[in-house]
Amino acid sequence: MRLSAGIIGLLHALSSPTAPSHAFRPSSPEQRRDVVRRRHSSSSSRSPPAPPPPYPSSFPSSSSSSSSSFLGATTNPVEVLSAIASPVGSVSVLAFVILVHEAGHFLAARSMGMRVDEFSVGIGPRLLGVRRRSVDGGGFVYERIVDDGDDYDYDDEGTEGSARDGIEFSLRAIPLGGYVRFPENYNRTLALEREDAARRARNEARSMRIEGSTPVERALEYMAASSFVLNAASLGSLGRWQSRRAEEQLRRAEEEIMESRSNMLSKFRGDASSWWYALPWVANKKGDGGGKGSSGDEDDELTILRAAATEPTIDYFDDPDLLQNRPWHQRAIVLSGGVVFNILLAFACYLGELSVGRGLPSPVFGGGAVVDQMPGKDSPAHGLLKRGDVILGVNDVVTSPSGTADSHAGAWASQREISNVISAIRETPDGESVRLTIVHGRDGTGKSDVISVNPRRDADGLASIGVMLSPNYLRTDMVRASSVVDAVTKAGTAVYDLTSETAKSIVGLLIGILFGKGLPPGTSMSGPIGVVRTGAEVVGTSDIWAVVAFAASISVNLAVVNSLPLPALDGGQLAFVLAEAAAGRRIDQRVQEGINAGALLILLFISFGTAVGDVTSIFR
Repeated sequence: MRLSAGIIGLLHALSSPTAPSHAFRPSSPEQRRDVVRRRHSSSSSRSPPAPPPPYPSSFPSSSSSSSSSFLGATTNPVEVLSAIASPVGSVSVLAFVILVHEAGHFLAARSMGMRVDEFSVGIGPRLLGVRRRSVDGGGFVYERIVDDGDDYDYDDEGTEGSARDGIEFSLRAIPLGGYVRFPENYNRTLALEREDAARRARNEARSMRIEGSTPVERALEYMAASSFVLNAASLGSLGRWQSRRAEEQLRRAEEEIMESRSNMLSKFRGDASSWWYALPWVANKKGDGGGKGSSGDEDDELTILRAAATEPTIDYFDDPDLLQNRPWHQRAIVLSGGVVFNILLAFACYLGELSVGRGLPSPVFGGGAVVDQMPGKDSPAHGLLKRGDVILGVNDVVTSPSGTADSHAGAWASQREISNVISAIRETPDGESVRLTIVHGRDGTGKSDVISVNPRRDADGLASIGVMLSPNYLRTDMVRASSVVDAVTKAGTAVYDLTSETAKSIVGLLIGILFGKGLPPGTSMSGPIGVVRTGAEVVGTSDIWAVVAFAASISVNLAVVNSLPLPALDGGQLAFVLAEAAAGRRIDQRVQEGINAGALLILLFISFGTAVGDVTSIFR
């Protein structure tokens, strides 16, 4: 059993539409302006670019130019080193966040005396490994692991040098992941052998049924055995029909062999010399009892049918130090350890920024969505809107809660206003113009006006006015703590705000995907490559506190995603444990493993898709 985090847990990292005020901090007013201005297109032909986690959410232009010059074969060694060091630093930050997550699982388990096989930083081939094992008389010895396949038999109750309590600490090749591996509570090899034997018996039993079946019954048998989709589409009726046929087949076989033995006994009563042939292991040798249908063949057939009808048994170990054998509340603590440690890491990062750093940046936003660029000549809004205009309403519906441009809104509220504007424009009925309530000037002192724009529509019929929108950023205030209590309070508030808004964003994203609504306006989903790219830009600023804020953001994102009640994630496994506690009995472990394996496969497909999207976005 493994509790892991990494590539899957980072799928969401850039999915939130924006971030609260406490986040990446620019190092100059000009950078601050560029950072907060996340461009969003009201055009529905493509999804607006998703801002990275917390604000300020873009990065200084010096980082971008450095990367570009390196790709253009720059000869400046400083730029070359910067281009190399930034991705390495980003990966290091991600690896550290994952290390903290896995440490939460590991320390929770070891504090309660549970056995752990391996603590791994990274996934893939092992680069370096050390095994710690206990010896008689107390104490531990540490051994370097030379071969990845050099594993101890943990069922061995040896004496000196016993590896029963051995723990492997591994550094693996791909740092975008990690896991804590716990011992299995059953012999997996034996269980697989028994399952294979039962599968062969079911196949033989099905072959016997097919021999005397009609063409329709044969087709249904094949579909029930090989098509999960058809069985699910029939709401399980196809599988139940097959089960009833198997039960009837077994019943007839038992009746036939009982009748055969009854005939043998009747014959024995009439012929004293025939008692010998009444024995099952001798009946086949008698001339008139050999061949197909003889007692021996019937016994073999009955054995196969009974094996097919019997579920393979699994012998579970009763070792009290195994995670699976602990009470539900202890297992829940271990499963929650990673999420708790990620939240604590984010809290520590913000506490440090408030106490010894420059404070948490608190961007101040006005109401409405700002036109970020002059509309092009081919834009429907050309000549009607200009850069700096603030959109407060669409089609006589106010999208800004206050209805003014000078109101002070938070980062999340400002981003929601952009999403509201884009959604309202897209929903304009066909053939109608878009009526925009605008004010000239970010500070709200300009002239108000109402204009009409004839939108263009994409292949899906969604309206677009062809402008780029950004939050109505006014300024950034730096917030510091005045005391220890104040620092703890503000750090806790910062973590709560980031966690709650990240959770809302991810849940909204999942709902949109599951119900075919697509991604919410102003959001996108990125994978580990996109996260590394964003982190490289943060590291490229050489601002240690921006890196700390990036680590806090990724840590919270990892915690939120792993808390989702989805199989293969910490939240999904915790849901199984809580279900067991409510039901008062254990859920079949093999069923859990099958569900987790299927969910993991789906998540891997999603991970691959986001990775492809990350790569293609680099070359756009």
